[in-house]
Amino acid sequence: MDDIIFERDYRSRPQDEADERSSRIFDQAVNGGFFSSFQAEMDKIPKVIVPEDKANYEYLLDKCDQFAKRHRGQIRGIVDYHHWHSEIVMTLAFAEFCDPEDLAFLREITEKSHSVTFEPAENGGIRVRIFICYFDELMTAEHKGYLRYCAITEDEKLSDMLGMSSLPPEMNEAAQRMKEILDVFEEETEYDRTTIFKALLERMSKVEKEDQTLDMMVAFAERLLEMVLNEENNPDTEE
Repeated sequence: MDDIIFERDYRSRPQDEADERSSRIFDQAVNGGFFSSFQAEMDKIPKVIVPEDKANYEYLLDKCDQFAKRHRGQIRGIVDYHHWHSEIVMTLAFAEFCDPEDLAFLREITEKSHSVTFEPAENGGIRVRIFICYFDELMTAEHKGYLRYCAITEDEKLSDMLGMSSLPPEMNEAAQRMKEILDVFEEETEYDRTTIFKALLERMSKVEKEDQTLDMMVAFAERLLEMVLNEENNPDTEE
């Protein structure tokens, strides 16, 4: 019986119009400053550790350590408080998952991480890079979308390529008002941004999802600020 062989070579596949457009947009996002601008704004947002991600990182770090030891490889794990993620990197002479235990381990890696990359190492071996987010921003999805939108519209060419329309003035006003409120909390009260964000998100979680808007979050923040300032400026006194 003849062998059953399937082969395709896509290395020289010409790009279609959609591919070319995607490449142009990505190049503009990189060279026009979108990524750096968006990341700079995201870095200002308070972060919290995601318990599930932390547990997954610690579990996989231990398992990867055992795997690297068995295969005489190297391992490095990092919880990065500068770039806000965690990563486990194994460098091995080769990467083979052949027995049931190793295959189960490979499945666990994919289930407990956010991305896995196999790449050639400088010494000719294989590097397995396991990425776990680990942190999350204390912000609503709407607020994050607003920051992303602002970063895009800073680059007129990228904005035009994506067909972005102007942001409604009221959303700009709400975002600016939220920033002002948080500034007052940090300057005039004992509470910092992280504490206030946690309180606001907890309050927002009790609202129906369709009603969770930036305007509502601002309204909650204003009431909370008023209450805190009143308490601090008019403390109870014993007679």
